[in-house]
Amino acid sequence: MFTIGKNFHVIHMSDDLDTLDAWYDDVFSVARFMNHQFSDVLKRDASLVLIGDLCIEPMQPSFRVEDWDKVAIGRFYNRFGKRWHSIAWYTEGPDDIAPLYKQLIDNDVRVYSGTGVPSADGPPAGAIFTHPADTFTQLEFMAPAAGLGDPRFHGWFNADWWATGHPLGIVQSSHVTLAVRDVEAARDRYVHAVGGKLLHEGDVALTQSRSAFVAVGDLVVELAQPIEPDSTLAKDMEAHQQSLYAVTLQVRDLPAARRYLESKGIAIAESDDSTLLTDPSTTHGAVFGFTTWQIPNDARPRRG
Repeated sequence: MFTIGKNFHVIHMSDDLDTLDAWYDDVFSVARFMNHQFSDVLKRDASLVLIGDLCIEPMQPSFRVEDWDKVAIGRFYNRFGKRWHSIAWYTEGPDDIAPLYKQLIDNDVRVYSGTGVPSADGPPAGAIFTHPADTFTQLEFMAPAAGLGDPRFHGWFNADWWATGHPLGIVQSSHVTLAVRDVEAARDRYVHAVGGKLLHEGDVALTQSRSAFVAVGDLVVELAQPIEPDSTLAKDMEAHQQSLYAVTLQVRDLPAARRYLESKGIAIAESDDSTLLTDPSTTHGAVFGFTTWQIPNDARPRRG
Protein backbone atom coordinates (compact mmCIF):
# COMPACT_ATOMS: atom_id res chain seq x y z
CA MET A 1 0.00 0.00 0.00
CA PHE A 2 0.96 3.67 -0.13
CA THR A 3 0.41 6.83 1.88
CA ILE A 4 -0.19 10.28 0.41
CA GLY A 5 0.95 13.07 2.71
CA LYS A 6 1.16 16.84 2.48
CA ASN A 7 0.00 18.84 -0.49
CA PHE A 8 3.04 19.77 -2.58
CA HIS A 9 1.35 22.63 -4.44
CA VAL A 10 -1.63 23.86 -6.42
CA ILE A 11 -0.56 25.62 -9.62
CA HIS A 12 -1.95 29.06 -10.42
CA MET A 13 -1.30 29.73 -14.11
CA SER A 14 -0.56 33.33 -15.07
CA ASP A 15 0.86 35.43 -17.87
CA ASP A 16 2.95 37.62 -15.53
CA LEU A 17 4.75 35.88 -12.68
CA ASP A 18 6.20 39.06 -11.17
CA THR A 19 2.76 40.65 -10.88
CA LEU A 20 1.17 37.48 -9.51
CA ASP A 21 3.95 37.01 -6.94
CA ALA A 22 3.53 40.61 -5.77
CA TRP A 23 -0.23 40.05 -5.45
CA TYR A 24 0.27 36.96 -3.27
CA ASP A 25 2.68 38.94 -1.09
CA ASP A 26 0.22 41.80 -0.75
CA VAL A 27 -3.00 39.86 -0.16
CA PHE A 28 -1.81 36.78 1.74
CA SER A 29 1.62 37.75 3.17
CA VAL A 30 2.92 34.43 1.87
CA ALA A 31 6.00 32.58 3.06
CA ARG A 32 8.10 32.13 -0.07
CA PHE A 33 10.57 29.24 -0.41
CA MET A 34 11.23 29.15 -4.15
CA ASN A 35 11.58 32.31 -6.17
CA HIS A 36 11.33 32.50 -9.97
CA GLN A 37 12.81 29.16 -10.92
CA PHE A 38 13.16 28.56 -14.65
CA SER A 39 12.74 25.08 -16.10
CA ASP A 40 14.15 24.58 -19.57
CA VAL A 41 12.39 21.21 -19.89
CA LEU A 42 8.97 22.55 -18.91
CA LYS A 43 9.63 25.99 -20.42
CA ARG A 44 8.08 27.76 -17.47
CA ASP A 45 8.95 30.14 -14.64
CA ALA A 46 7.50 29.48 -11.19
CA SER A 47 7.62 30.24 -7.49
CA LEU A 48 6.47 28.32 -4.42
CA VAL A 49 4.63 30.14 -1.64
CA LEU A 50 2.82 29.08 1.53
CA ILE A 51 -0.49 30.30 2.91
CA GLY A 52 -0.64 28.46 6.22
CA ASP A 53 -0.71 24.74 5.44
CA LEU A 54 -1.35 25.22 1.70
CA CYS A 55 1.35 25.60 -0.95
CA ILE A 56 0.62 27.55 -4.15
CA GLU A 57 2.86 27.51 -7.22
CA PRO A 58 2.43 30.75 -9.18
CA MET A 59 3.55 29.96 -12.73
CA GLN A 60 3.82 31.38 -16.21
CA PRO A 61 5.02 29.95 -19.51
CA SER A 62 8.53 31.15 -20.39
CA PHE A 63 7.38 33.30 -23.28
CA ARG A 64 10.97 34.36 -24.04
CA VAL A 65 11.98 30.76 -24.83
CA GLU A 66 11.57 29.27 -28.28
CA ASP A 67 8.75 26.69 -28.55
CA TRP A 68 7.27 27.60 -25.17
CA ASP A 69 3.86 26.96 -26.70
CA LYS A 70 4.79 23.44 -27.86
CA VAL A 71 5.07 21.93 -24.35
CA ALA A 72 2.17 20.98 -22.07
CA ILE A 73 2.22 24.12 -19.90
CA GLY A 74 2.26 26.43 -22.90
CA ARG A 75 -0.55 24.48 -24.58
CA PHE A 76 -2.64 24.72 -21.41
CA TYR A 77 -2.09 28.47 -21.21
CA ASN A 78 -3.00 29.01 -24.85
CA ARG A 79 -6.17 26.98 -24.42
CA PHE A 80 -7.40 28.10 -21.00
CA GLY A 81 -5.43 31.19 -19.97
CA LYS A 82 -5.06 32.35 -16.39
CA ARG A 83 -6.69 29.94 -13.91
CA TRP A 84 -5.97 27.02 -11.60
CA HIS A 85 -3.95 24.34 -13.38
CA SER A 86 -3.32 21.21 -11.29
CA ILE A 87 -2.74 19.66 -7.86
CA ALA A 88 0.37 17.94 -6.47
CA TRP A 89 1.08 15.94 -3.32
CA TYR A 90 4.06 14.47 -1.57
CA THR A 91 3.93 10.80 -0.69
CA GLU A 92 5.12 9.81 2.77
CA GLY A 93 8.29 8.36 1.27
CA PRO A 94 9.94 7.03 -1.90
CA ASP A 95 8.59 3.51 -1.34
CA ASP A 96 5.04 4.79 -1.86
CA ILE A 97 5.53 5.71 -5.52
CA ALA A 98 5.56 2.17 -6.99
CA PRO A 99 2.35 0.93 -5.31
CA LEU A 100 0.59 4.23 -6.05
CA TYR A 101 1.62 3.92 -9.68
CA LYS A 102 0.27 0.35 -9.81
CA GLN A 103 -3.06 1.35 -8.25
CA LEU A 104 -3.49 4.18 -10.73
CA ILE A 105 -2.71 1.93 -13.69
CA ASP A 106 -4.96 -0.85 -12.35
CA ASN A 107 -7.82 1.67 -12.23
CA ASP A 108 -7.32 2.86 -15.83
CA VAL A 109 -5.57 6.12 -14.95
CA ARG A 110 -2.86 6.97 -17.46
CA VAL A 111 0.46 7.97 -15.91
CA TYR A 112 3.18 10.15 -17.40
CA SER A 113 6.64 11.42 -16.55
CA GLY A 114 7.28 15.10 -16.00
CA THR A 115 8.25 15.48 -19.66
CA GLY A 116 4.95 14.02 -20.86
CA VAL A 117 6.22 10.54 -21.74
CA PRO A 118 3.62 7.79 -21.12
CA SER A 119 4.68 5.33 -18.42
CA ALA A 120 2.97 2.00 -18.98
CA ASP A 121 5.77 -0.32 -17.84
CA GLY A 122 6.60 1.11 -14.41
CA PRO A 123 6.80 4.39 -12.55
CA PRO A 124 9.06 7.03 -14.10
CA ALA A 125 11.98 8.44 -12.15
CA GLY A 126 11.02 11.35 -9.94
CA ALA A 127 7.42 12.51 -9.94
CA ILE A 128 4.48 10.78 -11.60
CA PHE A 129 1.69 12.71 -13.34
CA THR A 130 -1.81 11.61 -14.27
CA HIS A 131 -3.63 12.36 -17.49
CA PRO A 132 -6.04 15.22 -16.66
CA ALA A 133 -8.89 13.53 -18.51
CA ASP A 134 -8.63 10.53 -16.15
CA THR A 135 -8.52 12.48 -12.87
CA PHE A 136 -10.47 15.62 -13.94
CA THR A 137 -7.33 17.70 -13.56
CA GLN A 138 -3.69 16.73 -13.66
CA LEU A 139 -2.38 15.21 -10.43
CA GLU A 140 1.28 14.98 -9.50
CA PHE A 141 2.82 12.76 -6.82
CA MET A 142 6.42 12.80 -5.63
CA ALA A 143 8.42 11.69 -2.62
CA PRO A 144 9.52 14.49 -0.27
CA ALA A 145 12.62 16.16 -1.67
CA ALA A 146 15.00 17.79 0.80
CA GLY A 147 16.40 20.00 -1.94
CA LEU A 148 13.13 21.93 -2.22
CA GLY A 149 13.51 23.24 1.32
CA ASP A 150 9.78 23.10 2.09
CA PRO A 151 9.44 24.84 5.49
CA ARG A 152 6.48 22.63 6.45
CA PHE A 153 8.90 19.76 7.05
CA HIS A 154 10.72 21.80 9.71
CA GLY A 155 9.62 22.45 13.27
CA TRP A 156 10.22 26.19 13.07
CA PHE A 157 7.52 26.84 10.47
CA ASN A 158 4.41 28.37 12.06
CA ALA A 159 1.29 27.80 9.96
CA ASP A 160 -0.82 29.17 12.84
CA TRP A 161 0.26 32.73 12.00
CA TRP A 162 -2.26 32.99 9.15
CA ALA A 163 -5.03 32.18 11.66
CA THR A 164 -3.96 34.56 14.41
CA GLY A 165 -1.75 37.18 12.75
CA HIS A 166 -3.22 37.79 9.30
CA PRO A 167 -6.42 39.81 8.67
CA LEU A 168 -8.01 36.91 6.76
CA GLY A 169 -7.81 34.61 9.79
CA ILE A 170 -7.12 31.47 7.72
CA VAL A 171 -7.46 28.41 9.94
CA GLN A 172 -6.74 25.81 7.24
CA SER A 173 -7.25 24.94 3.60
CA SER A 174 -10.87 23.87 3.31
CA HIS A 175 -11.02 22.15 -0.09
CA VAL A 176 -10.18 22.31 -3.77
CA THR A 177 -13.08 22.02 -6.20
CA LEU A 178 -13.06 20.01 -9.41
CA ALA A 179 -15.93 20.49 -11.85
CA VAL A 180 -17.02 17.03 -13.03
CA ARG A 181 -19.79 15.64 -15.22
CA ASP A 182 -20.53 12.54 -13.11
CA VAL A 183 -19.95 12.93 -9.39
CA GLU A 184 -20.42 9.24 -8.59
CA ALA A 185 -17.83 8.14 -11.15
CA ALA A 186 -15.43 10.88 -10.02
CA ARG A 187 -15.89 9.93 -6.36
CA ASP A 188 -15.16 6.28 -7.08
CA ARG A 189 -12.03 7.18 -9.03
CA TYR A 190 -10.65 9.31 -6.20
CA VAL A 191 -11.46 6.65 -3.60
CA HIS A 192 -10.32 3.57 -5.50
CA ALA A 193 -7.57 4.87 -7.78
CA VAL A 194 -6.10 7.71 -5.71
CA GLY A 195 -6.75 6.11 -2.30
CA GLY A 196 -8.88 8.94 -0.92
CA LYS A 197 -11.39 8.74 1.94
CA LEU A 198 -14.97 9.83 1.34
CA LEU A 199 -15.98 12.40 3.97
CA HIS A 200 -19.32 13.78 2.84
CA GLU A 201 -21.80 13.86 -0.03
CA GLY A 202 -24.60 16.34 -0.64
CA ASP A 203 -25.89 19.28 -2.64
CA VAL A 204 -24.09 22.63 -2.36
CA ALA A 205 -26.57 25.46 -2.81
CA LEU A 206 -24.06 28.22 -3.53
CA THR A 207 -22.48 26.50 -6.54
CA GLN A 208 -25.67 24.59 -7.46
CA SER A 209 -23.75 21.32 -7.47
CA ARG A 210 -24.04 17.76 -6.27
CA SER A 211 -20.74 17.19 -4.51
CA ALA A 212 -18.58 14.52 -2.93
CA PHE A 213 -15.80 15.58 -0.55
CA VAL A 214 -12.83 13.18 -0.54
CA ALA A 215 -9.76 13.51 1.70
CA VAL A 216 -6.49 12.91 -0.16
CA GLY A 217 -3.51 13.37 2.11
CA ASP A 218 -3.95 16.70 3.89
CA LEU A 219 -6.21 18.16 1.17
CA VAL A 220 -9.93 17.67 0.69
CA VAL A 221 -11.04 17.39 -2.93
CA GLU A 222 -14.60 18.45 -3.74
CA LEU A 223 -15.92 16.70 -6.84
CA ALA A 224 -18.75 18.97 -7.95
CA GLN A 225 -21.31 18.09 -10.62
CA PRO A 226 -23.41 21.08 -11.74
CA ILE A 227 -27.14 20.50 -11.35
CA GLU A 228 -28.27 23.75 -12.99
CA PRO A 229 -27.11 24.44 -16.55
CA ASP A 230 -26.96 28.21 -16.05
CA SER A 231 -24.84 28.12 -12.88
CA THR A 232 -21.39 29.69 -12.82
CA LEU A 233 -19.88 26.26 -12.22
CA ALA A 234 -21.69 24.77 -15.22
CA LYS A 235 -20.63 27.63 -17.47
CA ASP A 236 -17.04 27.28 -16.32
CA MET A 237 -17.08 23.56 -17.11
CA GLU A 238 -18.58 24.25 -20.51
CA ALA A 239 -15.72 26.64 -21.27
CA HIS A 240 -12.88 24.72 -19.61
CA GLN A 241 -14.07 21.09 -19.52
CA GLN A 242 -13.73 19.05 -16.34
CA SER A 243 -11.02 20.86 -14.42
CA LEU A 244 -9.80 22.48 -11.22
CA TYR A 245 -12.33 25.25 -10.57
CA ALA A 246 -11.61 26.78 -7.15
CA VAL A 247 -9.41 26.69 -4.05
CA THR A 248 -11.25 27.43 -0.80
CA LEU A 249 -9.69 28.50 2.50
CA GLN A 250 -11.43 28.20 5.85
CA VAL A 251 -11.48 31.44 7.83
CA ARG A 252 -12.51 32.40 11.35
CA ASP A 253 -14.81 35.33 10.47
CA LEU A 254 -16.42 35.58 7.02
CA PRO A 255 -17.59 39.23 7.22
CA ALA A 256 -14.10 40.27 8.33
CA ALA A 257 -12.58 38.29 5.45
CA ARG A 258 -14.96 39.97 2.99
CA ARG A 259 -14.03 43.44 4.24
CA TYR A 260 -10.34 42.67 3.92
CA LEU A 261 -10.69 41.21 0.41
CA GLU A 262 -12.73 44.17 -0.79
CA SER A 263 -10.10 46.51 0.66
CA LYS A 264 -7.64 44.80 -1.68
CA GLY A 265 -9.86 45.35 -4.72
CA ILE A 266 -11.13 41.76 -4.81
CA ALA A 267 -14.75 41.43 -5.89
CA ILE A 268 -17.13 38.78 -4.56
CA ALA A 269 -19.00 36.94 -7.32
CA GLU A 270 -21.19 34.62 -5.23
CA SER A 271 -21.83 34.26 -1.51
CA ASP A 272 -24.12 32.90 1.17
CA ASP A 273 -24.02 32.93 4.97
CA SER A 274 -20.99 30.63 5.20
CA THR A 275 -19.02 30.93 1.95
CA LEU A 276 -17.95 33.48 -0.63
CA LEU A 277 -16.34 32.99 -4.04
CA THR A 278 -14.23 35.64 -5.74
CA ASP A 279 -14.68 37.12 -9.17
CA PRO A 280 -11.70 35.61 -11.01
CA SER A 281 -11.18 38.79 -13.00
CA THR A 282 -10.03 40.35 -9.70
CA THR A 283 -7.97 37.35 -8.53
CA HIS A 284 -5.74 36.79 -11.56
CA GLY A 285 -8.08 34.36 -13.30
CA ALA A 286 -8.43 31.92 -10.41
CA VAL A 287 -11.55 31.47 -8.29
CA PHE A 288 -10.81 31.63 -4.55
CA GLY A 289 -13.31 30.56 -1.92
CA PHE A 290 -13.43 31.59 1.73
CA THR A 291 -15.67 29.75 4.14
CA THR A 292 -16.54 29.17 7.77
CA TRP A 293 -18.26 25.87 6.92
CA GLN A 294 -16.70 22.77 8.45
CA ILE A 295 -16.77 19.78 6.12
CA PRO A 296 -18.56 16.92 7.92
CA ASN A 297 -16.18 14.20 9.15
CA ASP A 298 -13.12 16.34 8.40
CA ALA A 299 -10.73 15.43 11.20
CA ARG A 300 -7.95 17.87 10.32
CA PRO A 301 -7.15 20.20 13.23
CA ARG A 302 -8.22 23.83 12.92
CA ARG A 303 -5.56 26.43 13.64
CA GLY A 304 -5.76 29.50 15.81
